[in-house]
Amino acid sequence: MKNLMRNPKAKTVVLLCILAVSTIGAVFAGLTLSNRIFPDTIIIVPGENSANQVTIYGNGVTFISYVLNVTLQQGTSTIQFYLSPNALTDTLRVSGINVVKTTVSEESKPLIEKGDVITVYTQDNTFTGKFMGWNDMLLLEANNGTIMIPGDKITRIVLSSVVQVQGPRILVEVTTDSPLGEYQLRISYLMRGPKWKPTYFIDLNTSLLDCWATIDNVETWNNFTLVLVSGGPHIIITGYPIYFTASGLSNYVESVDFTSTTNDEYHEYTYRGQLSFANGTTVRLPLFNGTVTLRQEYYWQSGEVQNRYHITNTLTEPLASGTIEFYRGEKWMGEDSINYTPINGETTAIVNYAQDITVNSTVTKSVNDSRHQVQGTQITIQNHKTVDIQITIQQDINGYTLDVCTPSATRTGSTLTWTLQVSAGDKTTIYYEWEHNW
Repeated sequence: MKNLMRNPKAKTVVLLCILAVSTIGAVFAGLTLSNRIFPDTIIIVPGENSANQVTIYGNGVTFISYVLNVTLQQGTSTIQFYLSPNALTDTLRVSGINVVKTTVSEESKPLIEKGDVITVYTQDNTFTGKFMGWNDMLLLEANNGTIMIPGDKITRIVLSSVVQVQGPRILVEVTTDSPLGEYQLRISYLMRGPKWKPTYFIDLNTSLLDCWATIDNVETWNNFTLVLVSGGPHIIITGYPIYFTASGLSNYVESVDFTSTTNDEYHEYTYRGQLSFANGTTVRLPLFNGTVTLRQEYYWQSGEVQNRYHITNTLTEPLASGTIEFYRGEKWMGEDSINYTPINGETTAIVNYAQDITVNSTVTKSVNDSRHQVQGTQITIQNHKTVDIQITIQQDINGYTLDVCTPSATRTGSTLTWTLQVSAGDKTTIYYEWEHNW
């Protein structure tokens, strides 16, 4: 020791050695303490929202699933990753490891958000409008007013269209006690949006139908598989059942881009390649085409005479609700919307209005006393065209007694239907009379 004290260099070396040993011991103790008390954290922050498969329903609810490869060290570990701000965190499912606890940084998004379009069924009525919130009652914005619906009167709610919400991505922390090793973490959840809708194009000359899918305001996903689904799942909210409207893609004919399968009650259409979407964009993809059966007719119930077409779905899958555009060759003729149409089913769409065909309705008889009410109506159809036409006329008599009808009509319930031939430049008349006894 004396020799060491006399040698300053030796003294410095000894102090450095002591400090080094102390530091190593402290680090080792710290690591040991960390392994014993504090969990290791695996932070996974992808550059975009992760998705291996994106399944979009027609009403704007989407199912996301993907796989993360993780390496667990010895001891309890916490894995961090992010979800879209539109994620419904109550639906988050994590598998592939033993999950002890899951924590999210944001409150769970409600299934129904302010601004969603819903239809509320009660014991007595049906209401459609924008959801405003719950305040002891369900508040619905409709017809420039607010409808208040008691919760105990609601029998079901149909969610027709959802709005997307803004905000930061949601941080998820998954705590696991699985042993060290390599794992495939399988993650899935529902989210609000994006939306998709079918648009149909029909050539009235050839009866050829083309269908495109439009996907609005997509998230940022790279190299994923896209699935479009017709039909909607059943979801529960605050004790009341919600049935998603059956909208979405529902037809496929020899498409080079999509393959069609049936899964339970759904028609699924999977894009054959990998896609990448960018947030805030609208993507349009060709879905299918095929020939349908068209039958043209003129139709009047009130107002203008409609030039409309009956469309028989002769394709191999049902048609989903969507917008239909009519063309004659390269010329656009008009547009309308169609409802869900099953295979071999029929739907009707208005192309435009027939300006050269006029229909006038006049009440020529009216009796209203303490015993009964009688009303007689004359309808005049004038064909100003240079060709003969066939026109369908319909009137509703509210279930009253039909006393007079010239010419004879077909009656279904309270609806009277006439199908008439009117020569070029000619006109014809209908007279019907109904009675209602008090």
